[in-house]
Amino acid sequence: MNKLYAIVTLILLNVVGVAGQQPMKFGHINSTEILSVMPELKQVEATLEAEYKEKEGQLMVMQEELQAKQTEYQQTASAMTPQERAQKEQELGEMGQKVQNYYMLAQQQIQAKENELKAPIMQKLQAAIQEVGAEGGFLYIFELATRVPIYNSEKSIDVAPMVKAKLGIQ
Repeated sequence: MNKLYAIVTLILLNVVGVAGQQPMKFGHINSTEILSVMPELKQVEATLEAEYKEKEGQLMVMQEELQAKQTEYQQTASAMTPQERAQKEQELGEMGQKVQNYYMLAQQQIQAKENELKAPIMQKLQAAIQEVGAEGGFLYIFELATRVPIYNSEKSIDVAPMVKAKLGIQ
């Protein structure tokens, strides 16, 4: 127990010693705001929009086909035998399930494509933040978009302009 206190005391003395030699710099950033103005993101959004429209078009064709078959069934059901009706209802149920499965699969594919396309942009942003942090001598840079600051000192420096400069964004 005494060793633990000794180690904690030693660590605290080192931290206080380092803090006394160099001012502690903290920064904050809203990376969502920076990400939204990165030109690469606009290309990703255009690609995703095209992908979405393609999937939406295919889904519409499938839904229209299902709707047409349901209408046809409703118009001819009274003339069918119970066996024919059961078979047609099963076909319609299977078609409905295919439409639903396609919709879920399309959503997953679009989400995977978004993650794939945004990964390099996020890495570029993170690298710029790391560079600004190292070059500026910051101890910490806090992300404002994901945490509500309890206290935001005037001494906290918004590093967004420096990160934008690193990325070549005005």
